[in-house]
Amino acid sequence: MVWWGDAIRAQMTEKALDLFRSSTGLEVSTEYQSGTAYDDKLAVRFAGGNPPDLLAVRRETLRDFAGRKALRPLPVGQVIIIEGVPPSVLNAGKIGNVQYGVPFGVASNAWVINTELFAKYKVDVPDLDTWDWDTLKETAAEVTRASGKKVWGATYTMDDILALGVWLRQRGLDLWTPEGRIAFTADSIAEWFQTWVDLRDAGAIPGADDIEELGLAAEQTPVGRKLAASAPIPSNSLAAFNATVHGALKMGFFPGESQADQRGHQLQPVGHWSVSARSKAPDAAFELLDFLINNTKANKELGVGRGAQIKKSVADQVASTLGKDDRIASDYTLRLAEFDLVDPAPDPQGSAELLLALGTISDKVAFGKSSPSKAAAEFFGKARSIIGG
Repeated sequence: MVWWGDAIRAQMTEKALDLFRSSTGLEVSTEYQSGTAYDDKLAVRFAGGNPPDLLAVRRETLRDFAGRKALRPLPVGQVIIIEGVPPSVLNAGKIGNVQYGVPFGVASNAWVINTELFAKYKVDVPDLDTWDWDTLKETAAEVTRASGKKVWGATYTMDDILALGVWLRQRGLDLWTPEGRIAFTADSIAEWFQTWVDLRDAGAIPGADDIEELGLAAEQTPVGRKLAASAPIPSNSLAAFNATVHGALKMGFFPGESQADQRGHQLQPVGHWSVSARSKAPDAAFELLDFLINNTKANKELGVGRGAQIKKSVADQVASTLGKDDRIASDYTLRLAEFDLVDPAPDPQGSAELLLALGTISDKVAFGKSSPSKAAAEFFGKARSIIGG
């Protein structure tokens, strides 16, 4: 069994696996890597003919693995009991109506506000259930002005693909179709880029050179360093971000959710459990996968670092054992599940390449080398050539 993550996630996973080992008598060898090292190591294992039996697969690569016939169809509803899992969650692991992945957890985008910074600069915290994009611009600009630009009111990046997905769905569009084609327009991307420009010009968010980006870890981000008073984050990362600012964060929806005809948030799989097509122990791998999503004791050990549990019955049992921030994150995902949300579609082949293109092209907008409309046309052309649509 292999997965990505840090040493803390490994310790929690091993505790869950000890329960499996003791109850079944089966041996489970494990390996984990962090960041891109995981993808590189996994590629080496598959190329060398030594793939793992059970593996964590990123959303962006599930379709690619399945297309190369590297994964085994999963016996969901048989060995792997899925009763109580929302169909929309399972559908995210289907390619051509075949279940190649079962999500190991779900999360969503969220927006956090540092209430202490808002209070320090005497700016009212907006209602995160009902605020809109104009309210974000106005309140964030107030913080920036009141602090003399020591703290920016907000920050977000144009190449945040999940945040872009929220934006598109609020406008009746999406990133991808269920068939793996693009589901957005050049005009919608131009509007996304223009919103960033408008927020920057209003002083609500920093420009490209205003804050040094140190990294993706919570303590390295502008909001974690108290250089920005609000920002989008993955909902399951609340505990990590809140620890950096001593519990000052309030979490809620993206701007515009209550005004949109269709909510933009989704319950997105954080990743999938899959079984290698060349596994020499597929039955044991199926049994372990079932255990990881259904066994309450195991999920209490796993916590919500991989997102909230995909079964509400299991999530409810786990919630009582969570710390304050993880409980808030779990409740947030359960609350989202009550809304009529657009089902997530599996990322198409080429989505990782397109994400790199989004970063490069959005940088042109940020540094004034391209207009939002020109950059959007360039990105849309790239999307059509890489993904199709």
